[in-house]
Amino acid sequence: MRLVLVDNFITPERVDPALFDVHPHLGLASLAAVAMRDDHHVLIYDPKREVRFGRRAYDREFYGLAADDILRMAPDAVGFTTLGCSFLFAVNVAALIKRRQPELPVLLGGPHATMLDRPILDAYEQFDIVVRHEAEETLPPLLAKLETRAFGGISGVTWRDGRRGGIKTTPGLPKIEDLDQLPIPRYDLYPVADLGLDLMRVEAGRGCPFTCTFCSTSTFFQRDYRLKSPDRIVHEMDLLHARYGAAEFKLDHDLFTVNRRKVQAFCEAVKDRGYRWRVSARTDCVDADLLEAMALAGCIGLYFGIETGSKRMQKIADKRLKLDGVQHILDIAENWGIETTASFITGYPEELVGDQNETLDMLGACFRRPQEACTPQLHILLPEPGTPLFNQHGKALAYDGYTTKFNARLIGDGDARQVRAHPDLYSTYYYYPAAMPRETYTFAVDAVDAFRGAGHDVLSYTLRFFQNRLSILVESFRGWVGARGPATRIDRDLVVEFIADRFGAAHHLTSLFKFGFAIAVRGTYDSRRGAAAPGDAIDLDDFYRLNPQTHIFTDLHDCAALLERVRGLPPDAPPLELDAVDECNCYVTVVDADRSVHYRVEHGVEDILRLFEQPQKLGDVVTFLRDIAGDAAVNDDVLDQMIEIGALVRAANPDYGTADALR
Repeated sequence: MRLVLVDNFITPERVDPALFDVHPHLGLASLAAVAMRDDHHVLIYDPKREVRFGRRAYDREFYGLAADDILRMAPDAVGFTTLGCSFLFAVNVAALIKRRQPELPVLLGGPHATMLDRPILDAYEQFDIVVRHEAEETLPPLLAKLETRAFGGISGVTWRDGRRGGIKTTPGLPKIEDLDQLPIPRYDLYPVADLGLDLMRVEAGRGCPFTCTFCSTSTFFQRDYRLKSPDRIVHEMDLLHARYGAAEFKLDHDLFTVNRRKVQAFCEAVKDRGYRWRVSARTDCVDADLLEAMALAGCIGLYFGIETGSKRMQKIADKRLKLDGVQHILDIAENWGIETTASFITGYPEELVGDQNETLDMLGACFRRPQEACTPQLHILLPEPGTPLFNQHGKALAYDGYTTKFNARLIGDGDARQVRAHPDLYSTYYYYPAAMPRETYTFAVDAVDAFRGAGHDVLSYTLRFFQNRLSILVESFRGWVGARGPATRIDRDLVVEFIADRFGAAHHLTSLFKFGFAIAVRGTYDSRRGAAAPGDAIDLDDFYRLNPQTHIFTDLHDCAALLERVRGLPPDAPPLELDAVDECNCYVTVVDADRSVHYRVEHGVEDILRLFEQPQKLGDVVTFLRDIAGDAAVNDDVLDQMIEIGALVRAANPDYGTADALR
């Protein structure tokens, strides 16, 4: 049988092709391995890869083109996996496939389908079969019975019985007890060598023994915590290193460090290989000794789901994390050079203003760490089927059109209708009515996202003006925005306006936000004056244009130098006291890869650069500048320097005449 497995379509924070995650889907790669062991021919289609590499646009035509791509693979069966945030893609593409080939079997699996098998089959005739929970032992016998649909002896299957006009299901909760017995995932079904991956993912285990009320992981994996053996994990890492040269890995497991003995055994097995690896954990499931062992064995990253800074909400959400120890663990990780991600959630039904403020202040404490040490995050709570919260509040779901950064966009009128018609199937687009107005939760998330857009260092420094408490910054911003009206859009321009209104347009904090938002780069800032290394010879007959990654600043402090001073401030030092900006300061900043280079230039250079907002012939611009300058001296080196630093780049010959464009 020729089976096509279809990856999730999960969108990044911004719909930027470069940000789409095209790592191999470990679940599909594992299912492909067991199917191929039974001599099935398997292909994997990843829609994210089509967008990432420019073969498809994420627009109204996207679903139809994806269906075309899949059918061109000539499948005998198609299997979709889905999360709640990506369900629209599966629904739309499966419908188009079914319309064109009605007899083609369409399967669905994954966490979302597991929790909502019957409602999905009731609502959508394009799906024939739902495979629930872990499917490696289910898929091979199911494929063998696909023609007859005699699935009665296979546990964990829900299907449409066309002959009897109903939906049938088999009992059972499929689960793989010994993960080491699974074949190596078929990474080769992805074009790994062409994806430009910075690391490779390896499944380290499955399951979570905790029962957080908002999370469906424990339900899907039935609270059965399992780790692959150290030998098996290291073997997979070795294979990926040999095949693709991988030396950095993300070991996929929701809570890697629950079993201390197994983690220590893994550290012992991997420590001499020189690999770097990242995992997820709880702060109360690691300690100084374990972090030391992990760091010495190559651990460079830890993801911590802290979720809330409120002890009351920790108990209500059944997270029960020991908050008093969080900063201590982050300190130890930082001392060992382990990068941490500290993730928080707001929007719990019972969350009050005091709870949210405690969360914001703990989040702010994480922002005060160096950006290379800790990445703080704040998310809005999403209703997830199969969770205790959904069981308790799912019937009260409300909709306001607010879309989180992880939900697939509504790219057509049909998408919007589907979401509104089926709250239970698209719950991540909805919210639980809570103790405070919805805007209280969404504003906090949007405000933090807006402020952090200027960069980790700028936000960290800003907290010094607000008693080092993120809750005070957010509340001050909320009051200022509230005075402008309820429809005000929370974005970067609004943040700059707020800072300028509060501190003054000539204040150095205003300069930092203008600079940070324009650059929006995580890398280093290199402040210099003069030209970069010369490139190709410059020809006056060539056309040039302003590099889209060039930013021109006037009336600005030297923010690159200022940021270096900010980074060197002691934690409890007050903000800097600086004079107002010198109105003659002019800077050109060029963003290149993961860093930005900051050049101070003479006043007037910004006007010359703006001549190149459309492509211009270099010689014509030189003549134009000399004509308008008259007897005044024109620095012939300016354009050469702007080309050498990358502020100006070669352009194609435009259709219009350069002389006309300069008039």
